[in-house]
Amino acid sequence: MSVRVRDLLKLPTLSRSHIAAGEAGLDRIVSTVSVIDFTATSVAQRELYQPENSANEQLLLTSIEQDNYDLVTDCTKIEQLAKTGCVGVVIYYVGERVPSLPAEIKETADRLNFLMIFAQETQKNMTYSAVISEIMFAIFQDRMRHPSFAPTIIGRVSAMPEYRRSVGEVLKLLAEQIQASLAVIDDQGEIVYRENWPKEAVVNWESLLNVVEKINMNGELPVTTSDGMKITHWRLPNSEETVLFVGRQTVTNLTCERVAETLQTALNLWGGQNQDDQNLIRAIIQGQIVRAAKLGRQYRFEPKNTQAALIVSCPNDVNKAKLKKWVDQLTEQYTDQLISDWYNDQLIVLLEKTPSYQNWQNWETDFKKDDHQLAAQCVVVEAALVDGVGGIQRLYQLVSQYLPAARTILPYRLFFNQADLEFARGCQRELQEEGTEVIRWQKRLDSMQHNLVETLMAFLLDTPQNIEQAGDLLYVHRNTIKYRLNKISNRFGFVPGVMPESFELYQALGVHRLLRGNDDPGELGE
Repeated sequence: MSVRVRDLLKLPTLSRSHIAAGEAGLDRIVSTVSVIDFTATSVAQRELYQPENSANEQLLLTSIEQDNYDLVTDCTKIEQLAKTGCVGVVIYYVGERVPSLPAEIKETADRLNFLMIFAQETQKNMTYSAVISEIMFAIFQDRMRHPSFAPTIIGRVSAMPEYRRSVGEVLKLLAEQIQASLAVIDDQGEIVYRENWPKEAVVNWESLLNVVEKINMNGELPVTTSDGMKITHWRLPNSEETVLFVGRQTVTNLTCERVAETLQTALNLWGGQNQDDQNLIRAIIQGQIVRAAKLGRQYRFEPKNTQAALIVSCPNDVNKAKLKKWVDQLTEQYTDQLISDWYNDQLIVLLEKTPSYQNWQNWETDFKKDDHQLAAQCVVVEAALVDGVGGIQRLYQLVSQYLPAARTILPYRLFFNQADLEFARGCQRELQEEGTEVIRWQKRLDSMQHNLVETLMAFLLDTPQNIEQAGDLLYVHRNTIKYRLNKISNRFGFVPGVMPESFELYQALGVHRLLRGNDDPGELGE
């Protein structure tokens, strides 16, 4: 890929453009384009432009009314978008006079090489779809002319969090890159990885496997199916594994070579199937969906029927065999359909049936009774709403990314659930975004007496709004807790713990813990 911003500025829909800031980023590569309305940012847009979700090398389009562009020129927004890998923003405006940027906005954008481009609307009936089509066509043409994309894709996956670095992730980017469905076939003639493009496309991989040996290999003309799909079969370099291309357009030999090289590199880095090829959990999390289905049949456990899960995190020196045996025996009391295995020093247990709330409570009680004292070294995440393979992957990502934050916010907990992790996720993002409401709440907490903040955290975060338990935790009488909570109610104008009034307070306390931890953890007891 080599389409740079300066190349796109030559397109008709981006003519008469004025670079207002970030000019040093003109040679940054653009791989996709999207639209965002800064004046009415929705929850979905906020979710999209988080570092783990947003597309790298992305150019954003937006529009403003003349002399009403203050909402798109915000330093915090610029820094957040730059952090996600966005290249810059093209702002369409109406009028003859080019809008100007405040000095601090320009300095921020210049420092981050984040392009801010004002592009005058040349046609009154011009639509975003026309602009996007023109940009994406230029990118597509470039990809067909210069399919040397292996370093870019391997680099993008290498920069992802560890739990996302996988062959499946590489295959997903490759399918999007060449706009074709892909499957990796092993030396036994079985599909190991597959990715449909577009996502909703229906590809009958099983029927293709039945005729795969008849499909020409490496350089011959592709086979065309009755519905017009073109199929190309290509061998990976120095390997018995092959890759199958399925799409509406014929894939060039050069593109096939580049895809094969990229996949071979990915397999060398993140394949590792021979290390533990019977680990069903590993196959699911790494995106080896076909292998997971095969192992599921072997173990008589259907991954897509998974409804609940347990993830047990423990120190590296724990006796893993003993812990797994203990957890399996304990969990089998509440369900007869489970599978468990180790993945990256975490014991993951999948259940086809969600235990009742009382069963979860009983499981926790029994887990704490472990005779080998294994439980005291572990932290457990209980998930009651997993919903299949995608849910398992999302849960693992959630645990990998936000369990440390959850443990900081809720330091006296050994058992967590999905809601705890989602809460930690929200607190961490609020802290990263540093919005005005977060700053306002932190100022309120900083201005309060230390013992009042301590009481709020004990009452709302560390106990189930239980005055007796909060008093025990802080070594004070229950009447002292009542007095302090009454004082806080008068200060804030609502009773702490009553929803929805207390939602922002909960989050503010979570952010407070992330910022400062436990002020005096030694004094709060166990």
